[in-house]
Amino acid sequence: MTDGQQRNRTDGPPQLQLEEPTREAVEHEYAGLPLALVTNDPSLQWETPAVVLGGPGTGKSSLLVDIAVQHVRDGGKAEEIMFVAPSKEAAAALREAIFQRVVDQEAYATTGALVRSVHSWAFAVLRAIRIAEGKAAPRLITGAEHDIHVRTLLRGSVEDGAVSQWPEYVRPALSMVGFARNLRDLLLRAAERGVGSAELKDLGEQHGVPMWSGAGAFLEQYEAVQRLAGNDNLNASELLHQVLAAMDTPTGRRIHEDLRHHVRLVLVDDAHNLDPASAQFIESFAAPGMRTIIAGDPDQCVFHFRGADEAFLNQQVARSTTVVELSRSFRITSDVAEAVNALRDHLPTQRARVELRGRDATDPGVQVLASSTETAQRLHVTNTVRRAHTERGVEWKDIAVIVRATSDIAPLRRTLMSYGVPVKIDSTSMVLAQQPLVTMLLLAMESTVRTLTPGETQTLVESAVGGADPVMVRRVQRNIHAAMRAHGRTADNAWLYLSELLQDPRAERNAWMMEFIGPREHDIIERISAVMMAGAESRRAGDSVEMTLWKIWQATELSTRLQWRALRGGTGGAQADEDLDAVMNLFDMAGDFVERNPQASVATFVEEVRAQELPTAGRDRRGAEGNALEILPAHAAAGREWEEVVIAGVQEDHWPAGPTVGGLFYQQELVDLKDHGVDPRQPHSRIAEAVQEERRLFLLALSRARSRTTITTIKSAHDAPQVPSRFLVEIGVLNHDDVDGDEPLQVGETVSTDVPRILALDPLIAELRDAVGDESRDLAERRAAARNLQRLADAGVDGADAAQWWGVRPPSTTERIVDQGPDGPEITLSPSRLERIDGCELSAFLSAHGAVAPTTMHMRIGNIIHAIAEHIAGGLSLEDAQLTMRTMLPQVIDGPQWMKDRYVEEWMEGIERLHKWINSVCAEAERVETELSLRTHVGHTSSGISVHLVGRADLVTHTSESTVKVYDYKTASSLPSVKDAEVSKQLMAYQFILSSNSVLTPAGAALVFPFDDSSKSMTVRNQAEKTPEQLQEFSNDLLNLAEHSAGPSYSAQVGPACSNCDFATLCPAQSEGKMVI
Repeated sequence: MTDGQQRNRTDGPPQLQLEEPTREAVEHEYAGLPLALVTNDPSLQWETPAVVLGGPGTGKSSLLVDIAVQHVRDGGKAEEIMFVAPSKEAAAALREAIFQRVVDQEAYATTGALVRSVHSWAFAVLRAIRIAEGKAAPRLITGAEHDIHVRTLLRGSVEDGAVSQWPEYVRPALSMVGFARNLRDLLLRAAERGVGSAELKDLGEQHGVPMWSGAGAFLEQYEAVQRLAGNDNLNASELLHQVLAAMDTPTGRRIHEDLRHHVRLVLVDDAHNLDPASAQFIESFAAPGMRTIIAGDPDQCVFHFRGADEAFLNQQVARSTTVVELSRSFRITSDVAEAVNALRDHLPTQRARVELRGRDATDPGVQVLASSTETAQRLHVTNTVRRAHTERGVEWKDIAVIVRATSDIAPLRRTLMSYGVPVKIDSTSMVLAQQPLVTMLLLAMESTVRTLTPGETQTLVESAVGGADPVMVRRVQRNIHAAMRAHGRTADNAWLYLSELLQDPRAERNAWMMEFIGPREHDIIERISAVMMAGAESRRAGDSVEMTLWKIWQATELSTRLQWRALRGGTGGAQADEDLDAVMNLFDMAGDFVERNPQASVATFVEEVRAQELPTAGRDRRGAEGNALEILPAHAAAGREWEEVVIAGVQEDHWPAGPTVGGLFYQQELVDLKDHGVDPRQPHSRIAEAVQEERRLFLLALSRARSRTTITTIKSAHDAPQVPSRFLVEIGVLNHDDVDGDEPLQVGETVSTDVPRILALDPLIAELRDAVGDESRDLAERRAAARNLQRLADAGVDGADAAQWWGVRPPSTTERIVDQGPDGPEITLSPSRLERIDGCELSAFLSAHGAVAPTTMHMRIGNIIHAIAEHIAGGLSLEDAQLTMRTMLPQVIDGPQWMKDRYVEEWMEGIERLHKWINSVCAEAERVETELSLRTHVGHTSSGISVHLVGRADLVTHTSESTVKVYDYKTASSLPSVKDAEVSKQLMAYQFILSSNSVLTPAGAALVFPFDDSSKSMTVRNQAEKTPEQLQEFSNDLLNLAEHSAGPSYSAQVGPACSNCDFATLCPAQSEGKMVI
């Protein structure tokens, strides 16, 4: 599907055509020792395992698959094979490869998965032992769940004051997320090495590391809590040590012996990534005489941080009498193979290393693209993948972008999707509760037990169910505000009333709001309300958490729409796939939650989902792979391959990244102590070993592509200088001068420092439009560009038709922007708009006619303070005023809790100043009025427009001499000067309106600033009483401003307000807006 079709397609259901899946069962040819392994040659000796060595793409996994397939074809049973894969994803791929080869075997059948990860095999053994012992089966928990348990227990310790095991200097940090994450990391590293609570405490005391002792005591408490709860929860790090201990019991030895008796063939893939406990588990099955084949490459060991150690593979090589060395790569080209070998030369010598030979190919191998900025680098990545897809016909699913860290994924994803590239993200890089569709469903569930906050209500309105864009959000707010004004309601925020309305729009209590709701806004409210009411009805019916979630999901009516979108493909399809995967993962979590806690509430479930702040991979039920490019961190690329690969961000201090430090808990020191016997009190540098690990990781990424590998880097000498990675010098694509010099990179044709011309529709249309409109270009070139634009417009491509271009179409109107009153055209001005009109006509026009963004946080704070001030004048006590502020303010502040607490603390003093000042002013006045509506007729402009001045005064005081003074509250922190206040048009407008009343005499006006904490007293900026001559001159100014504000053309004026203007992108006086026309 082309970008034009993607953009202009209809929303109807796609036409589906079911096809029989094509299975590509590849038969490999072997000779020599590999053939002997496949055929199980009788001459082979199995006193020690056979070892298969080889670099990336040399066929190690394929050889193991062929051995398993031949075992089945020779009459062996699938249950007799113990095939150990490095991960569950790799296991699934290997199972599929085996199935494709044996699907035509009538005798083939299996009662279980013959390929599993080492943790899956270990869990199966442990479960069998526990059941045989009459105990409950263990449960393997995710990292996110483990994180919750650690944080919950720490929080409980703080609340109970049970913190004595921790050093005094860290106790204030116990409740912080960072402390819990570091503690969990230490516990995982300890579990991987079989270090229990007692040993961890002893190590802390022996080596003078009190944090280890505290962590040991915490682990002891954690295990006690788990036992008291009757839970047998295990994380992946504990699993292997638990199963090894269980296998050493009488029941365990019997179960283990029975299992080993049934196994005839042990296959281990990527053995370099096994930790010592995993290796011990596998060795317990691979006894002498057992047919065992182990494959690996020590240079691809990139999981040392998880305890992986290539020592097991090296030991097997040293012991084995059958070692197969595969040197020819069937994946990478000769150029890439040379780069891999060059990189290996900088790694420590390995006995198990095999020199790599690439395949002959015409592909360019490795290409380097250098940029001067992060933005330019992302554009290079986008252009590279789009050209691979468009020019070379590579499917999106056969392209990958590999990055060093998960933090690099989000900005790349945004850039790629903005240019029409469908993108999928590895699920282990995303937090479930942060997915937009999941956020919406969780809010809908929460609405069944509590009233949503204004921010949460707005999230629902903007969600996939509400479907409101920023303009529609603003319209909804205005409608609610109109209803509030019409019915005399005062509130700080329209979303508070909207939250109540959404619970039941048809309820009689909400009729006063529905009167002001337009048809489009009504549809939004009805859709959201249907979802919330479905949840409420399910809860009243006593449904389980899972059933409540199901009824809410049904009420959204998103299922079919997302299915259609996913089937169409493209960027929208990729996003729909991601949304559906997230919903499925949420249902999986709900099902597991209900199974463990049948009586738990909706609130408890929502809290648990939100508490899981670590990415967690869900169950993958997809029968087919979506056609989308994948962005993934380098570690996730292990064991995988694509047609083309882009490695992004290969510069110093990013790749290689800096060495990992031990942190607060000295995790790295514990690893060094247990793995290498290094005393934690002995200082030593880890830079060399960290760089070696990064080099292995780069080698892994470099060897994933079957045809092209493109590397992007940054070279910049700006404020934050960046230089290409040393690894690019090591593989021979750059030299030292390129990296260290000040000049831009210039290495043949492989390096580009310019922003690329991206092969996508939007840049193409922009370039063609530029050519058509550029009078300095050759006429033939301009005509050719016009013809191409016409062809695109005929195909329905958005933006190609000249009738759609801004600046080309005639003005929408040449009439003046005025209202039609009973006596002809009229215009209404307000005091607060006068200075904006005088400062910039264009900004004033845009803000007055619907171009304003939704209310900001500071605007919402201002609404609250004005409402409180009004009630203070009516007799509200200081305690009640501060209580109202403490209750309402946090609901309208966008930000973390510490920010909310800071604003509340600051405004507590502000409310106290405001309360004291208002009471003082009211005591001196004979009478006061609040929120007083003011109106007067100014006159007629030279063109005959009737001008009215209308405003609302926050506070008006009356004296016995019939003089009045107007006060206007300002909640901003910036103060005008005394001189500026004296000439303020807003204050002068108030005086002008009051002077038009023959009974009243204005005694000046003032601006009041309760937020200013520079002094304990209230800051007030006064404007003196104006003379009749000054007011007459002001009247003339008003008529002149009204003439200009009537349009139809408006001038853009540069001034101090430009720095905070919301309309810079529409303003021809600003660089951002010049490109619009």
